[in-house]
Amino acid sequence: MNVLKKLVSVLDEVRKPSRYIGNEYNSIHKKNSDVNLCLVFPDLYDIGMSHFGMAILYDVVNSSNFASCERSYLPWVDMQGAMLKNDIPLYSLESYKPLNEFDVVGFTLQYEMSYPNVLRALRLSNIPLHNSDRSESDPIVIAGGPCTVNFSPMEKFIDAFLIGDGEEAVLEMLETMRNGKREEKLKNLSKIEGVYVPKHSKRVSKRVVKEMPSAPRAQIVPYTNIIHDRGIVEILRGCTHGCRFCQAGMIYRPVRERSANEVYEISRDVARLTGHEEISLLSLSSADHTQIGDMTSQLKSLKEVSISIPSTRVDALSVEVANAVSGVRKSGITLAPEAGSQRLRDVINKGISENQIYEALEHAKNSGWSRVKLYFMLGLPTETDEDVMAIGEMLQKAKHMGFKNVSATLGIFIPKPHTPFQFAPQIGIEEAYRRYKLIGWAHKYAKINFTDPQKSVIEGVLSRGGNEVSQVIEMAEKRDLIFADWNEMFNPQEWFKIFDECEIKLKDVISEKDGNYEFPWEHVDVGISKGYFWMEYQRALKGILTPDCREKCTGCGVCPNFKVKNVLKGKRAPEIIPAGGEMI
Repeated sequence: MNVLKKLVSVLDEVRKPSRYIGNEYNSIHKKNSDVNLCLVFPDLYDIGMSHFGMAILYDVVNSSNFASCERSYLPWVDMQGAMLKNDIPLYSLESYKPLNEFDVVGFTLQYEMSYPNVLRALRLSNIPLHNSDRSESDPIVIAGGPCTVNFSPMEKFIDAFLIGDGEEAVLEMLETMRNGKREEKLKNLSKIEGVYVPKHSKRVSKRVVKEMPSAPRAQIVPYTNIIHDRGIVEILRGCTHGCRFCQAGMIYRPVRERSANEVYEISRDVARLTGHEEISLLSLSSADHTQIGDMTSQLKSLKEVSISIPSTRVDALSVEVANAVSGVRKSGITLAPEAGSQRLRDVINKGISENQIYEALEHAKNSGWSRVKLYFMLGLPTETDEDVMAIGEMLQKAKHMGFKNVSATLGIFIPKPHTPFQFAPQIGIEEAYRRYKLIGWAHKYAKINFTDPQKSVIEGVLSRGGNEVSQVIEMAEKRDLIFADWNEMFNPQEWFKIFDECEIKLKDVISEKDGNYEFPWEHVDVGISKGYFWMEYQRALKGILTPDCREKCTGCGVCPNFKVKNVLKGKRAPEIIPAGGEMI
């Protein structure tokens, strides 16, 4: 099929045609490979091009001597309509080849609300939605990303899931798919560490790379503006703080740092090979890097290139790092206290004191930052009205400190799989609105953005549900409930109608669970036992802090279970105690 010829005829009918033309600078066109993979980000090009995980796998696969990798993204609704009208299937941006002609199609599952998007991408690709309906002529459909730690809701749609780090596993997976029949390939995939095949696997342990892998330097330069339009350098993977709500901090353990020298070399090459004038230092907590001082000093020598970091912890060091990497004074800084009261910050194991928060804000103001954005969550375990009111009091104090603008985002806490708070309840819609109104008085001091609690409940069900939720996802796609994270596309009434039709009892799914409750994700081993999570939940309810495992091993079990350890470039990692050993 000549997709390109048809494509040219419809591009003038849609918004942002630059999303769909492909062949961007630094994109790779590899021919005559033994096995070809198309990576699909199930959201707009503008979002997916900012996702670094796809860039890593794209580079890894195309650097191999036997496999090739291309990319695709979910078109916006206007382009979907034009494609259906003109019989244009979903295609790759490198060769314009239809996705159903690839050997392997791989999805990244970054957030649960994108699940219907995955099915829409399959439908546009003329690939059967159910893995049981696929034939020898269909691609093997794989998926990776953080949502795979509870893959049950998507189990009937995906042929194989990769849990954990993908740099080594993706090549092993593609190697098994060079030859053989479909069933043989699936059986071979099930034998790879970190891979779960619904037809053949019973249990799976996550895949871990022991050191930071090579990084993509000739990163693809988009033709259009994207969400994060800058070069990216991943400086460390994992986090040691142990915040009890944070799934990423649990499933990506241990910490593996990249040396300051290597970060400098990669940043220099990315700037040279892409023309980007800004480089983002990517990690869960960049200020925690044990060589962050040396790193920022070296990066200052990159003339005409500014360095940025994601939102930071609320302490003076984080603000100092933000100052060091910004190059010039910037108007806004984002900090994440998470909770308004010290009692609740201890419950979630944030490890930040009240004094540290205000010292950080004072340091930011004195360093020339005129705007501050603070991030909080409503509905954290044990939260009281006093804890909620404390958010408003913090915003009031921040404004009185002299910031030109103070803003806040209030997210709704969603218990995530493989965290200590997986046992915790999630507040309902009416309760979320009630708590939000408690700090209505604080609008005079800050601009406050409030996450739609209807969306949070839906996400909570998709996050904690099992196989029974697959029917909801399938019906949602059929009723065009795609791009649900986009406000103009979100239709909560239709979502709740589907839940009713599928007899999903929302209150049961989001209710508190005890230590004996059997979760849908218990056959996924991320290296931390359910017992450890339950112990941490009990410590949370008592307000007991657990130390940062850069300082003392907490016995979570990841390092001995996977024969890995924290890789710290600027200090020695603490001695590891056995899994389930005494808490230090």
